[in-house]
Amino acid sequence: MSLLSILLNVGFVPKVKTGDAVISGQVIATKKGGGKDIEVNIAETLDIKPGEAVKFILKRPGDRVEEGGLIAAKKGTLGIGGKGIISKVTGTVFKIDEALGVLYVRTIQKDKEEDIFSPVDGVVELCDNKKIAIKTDKDAILADKVSGIGTVWAQMLLLGKGGVDPSDINGKIRGKIILGRFFQREAISKALGIGTLGIISQNISDEELEDLRKKNINTPIFIINEENFEKLVKYNGKKIYADTEKSVIIPYER
Repeated sequence: MSLLSILLNVGFVPKVKTGDAVISGQVIATKKGGGKDIEVNIAETLDIKPGEAVKFILKRPGDRVEEGGLIAAKKGTLGIGGKGIISKVTGTVFKIDEALGVLYVRTIQKDKEEDIFSPVDGVVELCDNKKIAIKTDKDAILADKVSGIGTVWAQMLLLGKGGVDPSDINGKIRGKIILGRFFQREAISKALGIGTLGIISQNISDEELEDLRKKNINTPIFIINEENFEKLVKYNGKKIYADTEKSVIIPYER
């Protein structure tokens, strides 16, 4: 048996209670609000070449921004003529297009609903305003190492036949969890910039993971062994549940 803890962010209201039986795909919590994406053209605002904008951006994908907070700044010559960009919204940086010099922030749109679904069949063991714990007899895949924070529940895409290089990364991974045997450093950076929700791999070095932590990259990353990798491959294109706190990955088979 496995016990899955699904954290509830501020604003989510449980739709189940302790003791309830739930099925895979059932809505277990809801909140008003959905994602709204804001585009900030850093290059245009600072009057610089698009390819130079990344040098002046103070935030990275996964960073939170506050309304009124500084997100980019260019120093002037001898301290004169500098220019900064203040965020007009509160949200999270989910992408930086280095070629165009554009930063994207995801905010909350109050007129839409957002749901959390149960990834498995099971019984609600605990339900409060902070989390819902579901006991299930589903087989869980345990990760050897994890990085990042939180849980993700999304479609998983298998990339590359062997190693994953930057050419394997495109807009199709946005909002998805990506699976690959090996990831080049540049491929990881590109995937995070485009907006992958999580990365699962057989081999990402401790050095690379530590570098991501130092950069405050909180996107969930899971390192698994070859046997578990082969188990996950057959779920390519399917939704999976992955939890950094429990170091667990569970396929969603419905």
